[in-house]
Amino acid sequence: MTMDVEAEVGEGEHQQQQQEEEDAGVSCSLDMFREYQEVRQMVDTIGRVVETEFMAEKAFEDLKKILDNYQEQPHLLDPHLEELLSCLVEVVRSNPPSSTTTQQAFRYLWLITKVRNHKIIFKKLSHEVKDLLPVLQMLESPEGSSDFYASYILLLWLSIIVYMPFNMMGFDVKVAGKEAQSGTTVVQRILEVIKAHLKSAQKSREMAAYLASRFITRPDLRDEFLPQFIEYCFEVLEKEPQGSVYDVFHKLGVLRALGLIFKHGKREEMLEFSQKVLPRLVACGVTSSTDTPIRKLAMKVIQRIGLTFLKPRIMSWRYQRGSRSLAINVQGSTSEHMQGDAVDKNAEEEDDEEVGEDMEEVIDYLLQGLKDQDTVVRWSAAKGIGRVTGRLPREFGDEVVGAILELFSSRESDKAWHGGCLALAELARRGLLLPERLPAVTPVLNRALVYDELKGKCFMGANIRDAACYLCWAFARAYHPDQMAPYIRELATGLIIVALFDREIPCRRAGSAAFQEHVGRQGTFPHGIEILTTVDYFAVGNRSNAFLKLSLQVAKYPEYTKALIDHLVQLKVIHWDSAIRELTAKALHNLTPLAPDYMAKAVLPTLLELTTSVKLVARHGSILALSHITHGLALVTAKQGTSLVDLIGQDILDGIVKIVPTLEERKLLRGLDGEYMKQATAVLIEKCSLAALPLHHHEILKVWHQLLEECVVVIEENIRLAALQALGPLWTTYFQPVSQASLMWRDDLVVRYTAALNTDKEIQSQGFSAALGYLTLPLVQGKFDVVLPALIRATQITPETNTWAQARQQAITSIIRLVDTVGIQKDGKESEQVCEGNLGSIYQALLRSLDDYTMDRRGDIGAWVREAAITALQTLTKMVLAKDPCLLSEEIVGEMMARVCQQAAERIDRTRKVAGTAFAALLHSSPKLPHIPNVKEVESIFPKELCDGMNWASEKSTFNLFMQLVDFPAYRPRVLLGVTYAAGGISANLSRYTSEAVHSYLSARAEKEEVLAAFLETLLEQLATHQKVDRITLPLLKTIGDLLSSSAVLDSVLEQDDSYISRLLALMKKECQRCSDYHKLAAVIAVLCELLRLSSPTTKATLTQLALFLGYQYPKVRALTATSLLTALQDYCDQDIVPPDHLEEITTILEETEWMNNLEDARKQRNRICDLCGIPPPQPKKK
Repeated sequence: MTMDVEAEVGEGEHQQQQQEEEDAGVSCSLDMFREYQEVRQMVDTIGRVVETEFMAEKAFEDLKKILDNYQEQPHLLDPHLEELLSCLVEVVRSNPPSSTTTQQAFRYLWLITKVRNHKIIFKKLSHEVKDLLPVLQMLESPEGSSDFYASYILLLWLSIIVYMPFNMMGFDVKVAGKEAQSGTTVVQRILEVIKAHLKSAQKSREMAAYLASRFITRPDLRDEFLPQFIEYCFEVLEKEPQGSVYDVFHKLGVLRALGLIFKHGKREEMLEFSQKVLPRLVACGVTSSTDTPIRKLAMKVIQRIGLTFLKPRIMSWRYQRGSRSLAINVQGSTSEHMQGDAVDKNAEEEDDEEVGEDMEEVIDYLLQGLKDQDTVVRWSAAKGIGRVTGRLPREFGDEVVGAILELFSSRESDKAWHGGCLALAELARRGLLLPERLPAVTPVLNRALVYDELKGKCFMGANIRDAACYLCWAFARAYHPDQMAPYIRELATGLIIVALFDREIPCRRAGSAAFQEHVGRQGTFPHGIEILTTVDYFAVGNRSNAFLKLSLQVAKYPEYTKALIDHLVQLKVIHWDSAIRELTAKALHNLTPLAPDYMAKAVLPTLLELTTSVKLVARHGSILALSHITHGLALVTAKQGTSLVDLIGQDILDGIVKIVPTLEERKLLRGLDGEYMKQATAVLIEKCSLAALPLHHHEILKVWHQLLEECVVVIEENIRLAALQALGPLWTTYFQPVSQASLMWRDDLVVRYTAALNTDKEIQSQGFSAALGYLTLPLVQGKFDVVLPALIRATQITPETNTWAQARQQAITSIIRLVDTVGIQKDGKESEQVCEGNLGSIYQALLRSLDDYTMDRRGDIGAWVREAAITALQTLTKMVLAKDPCLLSEEIVGEMMARVCQQAAERIDRTRKVAGTAFAALLHSSPKLPHIPNVKEVESIFPKELCDGMNWASEKSTFNLFMQLVDFPAYRPRVLLGVTYAAGGISANLSRYTSEAVHSYLSARAEKEEVLAAFLETLLEQLATHQKVDRITLPLLKTIGDLLSSSAVLDSVLEQDDSYISRLLALMKKECQRCSDYHKLAAVIAVLCELLRLSSPTTKATLTQLALFLGYQYPKVRALTATSLLTALQDYCDQDIVPPDHLEEITTILEETEWMNNLEDARKQRNRICDLCGIPPPQPKKK
């Protein structure tokens, strides 16, 4: 018996490794194992790193991080692999199996095996016979059977040891020193280990199967133990399931073992078992199991059984292209030879070999596997068909191809199509799909590239299109360019369509990759290099970019233009996804200038017929596409100076006019379907108006206008926006108030729209506010004094419109849009332009909108209004500066800058970004904005270079800068209002950076008492101004409490002037009256306790207020007050807050009283504390 372990390589393993190394040379980013010395040091110091669990885990993670870098190019480890393995094996040999050093060595070995693959490690591990018993004993120990890393490596190690050429039956037949196992042979012990690990739920199960295949197929064990082991496997497979998850793992283990046994065993020796195993395997139901991994492994076993029925030889009928070097192809060398008929005349007659019924049964099962519901099973079946067909005679191989082609039928499911593509790709890759079959395969491939079918409520086909791209990729590598020449145009067009217009990113990228492979290997795709540099892997990742930009670049080449257009019209216009239909319409608009005659004469009639289809998607997509193409043709004819009607024909124009009336007549603008149709018809009206179709004074205009007015007030935003965008072009093209009748129509329109703002429906107010913003200059001129006040009223908050934030936002946007429409003139008329008389009212409306803090279940919806107002202020000011800066008063500019600063220092980062950007634009505007308060100082804080690179959404970057504006009275109230409001936010980072900014500001000005006094005065004014406004007062009280507790900067000001504390106490007392908000009361209590440490006559007043809270009606408030007061008395005991003689008794009462219990008892204790403090106890109010 001779076995050369080093030379033993599984089927295809050597070729796979060689190909891996060749490919790696092209794509490597690393050139060597640079961390070898570091890894070697980690191995050498393994005994020290396991001293603590933390060090061992860290060393493991460090090695994992290093080796993971070589996952894609593991061959770089090979020069050092044997040395590393030897060192680690020596560590295992020289340490007890249960030691942490040994366990760490196993973990290191597992990491190396994971990266380099167990097949390579199998040949490099030590394979000395003396290791057999130690390894077996470690596997039988508790550590070896329970630890995953140890069991995995030990099973792998044992796999190569048992493959050594020695007589296993005569090796140490007894296990010395173990009475319990007396008489047990080494063979039986190994089998027991295998069977134990085949049940494992871990990866060691697979290694146990690998060990079984190497061990059972030994020549000296095969005859006796192979039948027994196969019988054991079927006992597991045929056993009734017990409901345990381990039953599944056990079946997975034995199936993998069977597959590997048939793989590694010699064909002549396994042939006698194949005929018995196949029917039993099918009978036990593993091919129809509900567990996907079981079906997958069943397919592997079946294909391996099938291979034993055929001699392992390479059939001469395979198509052999010859040299497939990409470099040779690129250089244009003709040295590679082709065997067109794929038959070597001198080869032996292989067709005489008989194919038995068992083989036909195997192929049948594999073909059934191509229809499996799971991809992994189909993929396994496809590879099996490839392997089996490679050993079949030519006639039978052709029959297999024919059977696969039958899967591409309309009667078959999408699973069969996917499996068929995978199988054809495997056959092509192995040279088993002969060129004679290409005429039959190519049409199927073209259909698979665009497969997208409805199944229930889902559309299937993405995996089929991806597999079809894989089949194209295989064609590029398999066939000579001369064989592919008749199909190049079809393949190039099909792949570029997938790369550009597929809905899914993986499919677009697969199409691009297959296109690239053909360009490189075949070199015959039209304009391949030019297209490839545009439609690359990354460019097609963005769907809009692929549809709207890349398609235009490709369509410039005449070979692709009509094919792209036809695909869009035939398939994408009626696509199930509305987003794809909309992109298709836009793409057709872009492609129109490249083929205007084809669009007008062939595409438009087709689309016009679809507009009356019974299918919603067809109607929607065709109307959108028709609209965009009509607009595109109008642009072409305008550029050429020709007539659009002459190009498209009067019939098409009449058909376009009839679309909306037909839909209304058939009641297709109602219900759920009507939502799509309304949006499509709005786009149709917009594009027809932009195209300026000759429809002036046509009765259809009234129908269109009425439809748009209805769409303006619908809830669905996409319909509303489409209608609004259509109104402007419609009014511009067809509604010019030049006659008396048209003027009256204009007046009626303005009256209706402005009156519609006074409504009890938010969507109506929102819709007509937006519509007024789209009024054209002829329509608004003379009526601006009517429209503007109506929109300004729509920006105001009333009890009825409190939650209409979106309506107010839309009104602000419309005001600015109208200002841009009518223009600005200082001495103009208020009815026609923005002038000195109405500019102030616009600014006041916008500034007032910055106080919109409306809240509802969606959160701070007022932020939409504030952001719109900030943007509007920036835009309006820019227009005024361009026209006449003298229109801006000092009061308006000062108020605007201060309020924008407030918004730039508030809670929401999106709002801060909008406000910060506007602030920088106003500060550094050109021409210069006049009347900016303290402009030189502000510019020194915010220089232009800093503003250009500033992240205005970052509180860390901006708050310290804006706090410096507190030095200036013009900014102080607003900035402090924004900062204190931000301090009360729920974000930890926001509160942190706000607090840091305030403390930094005060610390830098600790010596400037007038600045501190002004700061404190402003806080008190804000508290007084916003009394009972929880949005302001709660964060303001928290800020005051934080300042008093974290810093003593304000102490000097408070102690010098008692009026500050008195006013603060009075304001807090008012704030707490009838208050049930625990958080606010807690903030007040915190401030009161901090005030106790100040030497002030107001201490007794502070204690009196705290005494009220000690007897408060809410238990949590009483408990919090007692805890806070106790802490203050202990922390500030040197301040004589209470009489020193009574301090101990007061603290005892505060500590021992159950403040959460009975209210009467709590008040008695409270009164006792008041007596000890020398303050009158609070008296209950007389009812």
